[in-house]
Amino acid sequence: MTWFALSLGAAFFMASNSAFMKRFFSDLSAWEMSLIPYFYAMPLMALTIPFIGIPPIGPRFLPALAWVLPVLMVSIILHYRAIRMSPLSLTLPFLSFTPVFVLFTGDLILDETLSVPGVAGMLLVVVGGYVLNLDAARYGFLGPIRAIWKEPGSGLMLVVAFLYGLTSVGGKVMILDSSPMFTAMAVFTLYGLLLTLILIWTGKTSFRSLTQKPLLGTVAALIVFAEIVCHNLAMSMTAAAYMITIKRTTGIFSVLYGWLLFKERGIRFRLLGTVIMTVGAAVIALWG
Repeated sequence: MTWFALSLGAAFFMASNSAFMKRFFSDLSAWEMSLIPYFYAMPLMALTIPFIGIPPIGPRFLPALAWVLPVLMVSIILHYRAIRMSPLSLTLPFLSFTPVFVLFTGDLILDETLSVPGVAGMLLVVVGGYVLNLDAARYGFLGPIRAIWKEPGSGLMLVVAFLYGLTSVGGKVMILDSSPMFTAMAVFTLYGLLLTLILIWTGKTSFRSLTQKPLLGTVAALIVFAEIVCHNLAMSMTAAAYMITIKRTTGIFSVLYGWLLFKERGIRFRLLGTVIMTVGAAVIALWG
């Protein structure tokens, strides 16, 4: 059950990071929001590598890194664009669709075999994602689905869910050919370094803009560092689809943050959806 606790921790820190960035950095562009936590976390992650050591690197590590890193950049930038333009409780919950994508990519890339209860649990999480938007059901059965496209951040987060499905499976390939902590520190150190250079070179940010709120930036870095550690350790302990399904209970925390911090409305159905998602997570943890 250690993997379950770590996955749940990753979910909490992911929602906390999104809420924190929306609360304190939404005056910046999505490009800058996608960089701030990793910009400040770079020194911490780089300094961690000597302590964890460099493990033997398998032959699949570098090829996976070559495609995971650019896809990860795109997905994180779109992630922050979504939460910047739409309510938190109507964006992050749609990441619950990621397990559906991981179900297929995990089988294709990692040759993972999923049990019937595991698949049932994932489907419950997806149903919960539907119920989160059930207040649109007055427009018909497909109302909650149509509402996704009416709320631009929701539709965008579905694209992010697909991309995260790819990067999660690719990330596990890297973990299997090195180690969880080395993969986490190496990938996100490179992410922070390369995105900093790209955004400064293209004029989308400046060093002055990145360093305007050093204390808040440091807090964001610690939150994202905790998420990264929990994510990669959990990923090394169980099937990618199971881990990502539990992490998608981040919707529970996002609804609560949306209600408490941003006074978002329509919480009733969103909380009901989170209950269904929690049941799905429990099915996976106990019988998956």
